[in-house]
Amino acid sequence: MTELSLKQFVPSEVCLKCNGCCRYKSADSPWRPKLGVADQAGLADQITVGETLDSENYIKTIQSCGQHFCRFLNQGDNTCGVYTQRPFECSLYPFILSQTPEALKVYVHLSCPYVQDYLSREIYEEYVDHLKIFFHRLDVREFLSRNKAMFHDYSSFAPELLHLFDLSPL
Repeated sequence: MTELSLKQFVPSEVCLKCNGCCRYKSADSPWRPKLGVADQAGLADQITVGETLDSENYIKTIQSCGQHFCRFLNQGDNTCGVYTQRPFECSLYPFILSQTPEALKVYVHLSCPYVQDYLSREIYEEYVDHLKIFFHRLDVREFLSRNKAMFHDYSSFAPELLHLFDLSPL
């Protein structure tokens, strides 16, 4: 896990019942978590480039029944094998950071069923406010600066995303 602690938006019991996250259409899906420097340090005993990570530091998948699964997903009980040390992207989801040519942007992934249920509720608005404060903390800004390689360009998924706010340059 990263050196940052982030309050979860989606309760664990909801995640354990969902079959959305950690499953991909292809082995090279851009939705796979990409590890930053801090993530790699926290998972050092669990990862190896080539076996666990590809050359761009994305977590490799395991194929089963025509689907691709995060290699840390325990398919039997839908839990994460590295939950206490999970990558920053995983702890942030269903909120995501996207690097575009213009800026670093924070989005919410509208495909998450929990987001769909809570999008117009006060708890969602409170969490977005929490994220705004979180991403303006100095330690978080320093973490993001050291881990720029983990940011994706999700612009091709625009219909699935709701832009929340931009982050000032790192």
